[in-house]
Amino acid sequence: MKYTIVLNQLVLAYTKLDLIEGAIIDYLYFICTTPNKKIDDERIDGFTWVNYKHLMKDMPLLRIKSKSAITPRIKKIEKAGFILSRIIGQKMYIKLLPKVDELFTNTNGHNPKDPASVHFEERLPIRENEHDNNTNSYKNNVNVTAISVDKLSEMDRSKLIYLLERIGDQKNFKAWTGVVAQIGFQNVQNILLDVSESTDAKNKGACAMGLAKKAGFNIYSRANK
Repeated sequence: MKYTIVLNQLVLAYTKLDLIEGAIIDYLYFICTTPNKKIDDERIDGFTWVNYKHLMKDMPLLRIKSKSAITPRIKKIEKAGFILSRIIGQKMYIKLLPKVDELFTNTNGHNPKDPASVHFEERLPIRENEHDNNTNSYKNNVNVTAISVDKLSEMDRSKLIYLLERIGDQKNFKAWTGVVAQIGFQNVQNILLDVSESTDAKNKGACAMGLAKKAGFNIYSRANK
């Protein structure tokens, strides 16, 4: 079962999607980006098979009891521009579109009360030889006041665990909470997202930590409490 659901109300409020469809997007994002070999082996040309039976089992709060009730919602999500769907051998396959990143990363300075100001930056794969060039952008976003680890919200904890799973570094969760405490969650999220999309980094955990250090993280410094 998927224990947490992450919804970006700031974005979803300006679509025709409801809470159930927002939760389905969160599930699709998880399934379509997981490195799980069993799921990865089922992928076809970048499309991931979405097992409706598993979706209903993993998302009990949706209260969906029929597979036929899922397809119309998938089509609404597709119409909103977040995914592409394809039927292959009577199975539903899904591919994420770049717009889905709007639900997880956003640029600073937008006004939540003004939908016209809600804009998002595109995430491009980061190359190992580009790390130095991107360091300054992370440094510029460092929060002056470091947050306390024990004040990390449950949602941010879930996001952090999920992002670390994407780069295969979940075993170092405690270390990364220390990074968050020093340079802020948004900066850590940006770093982990960029590294997770890299096709060149051999050790993504070490690569991400290297970027965090260049962005201001100091292993010998204690976070403010």
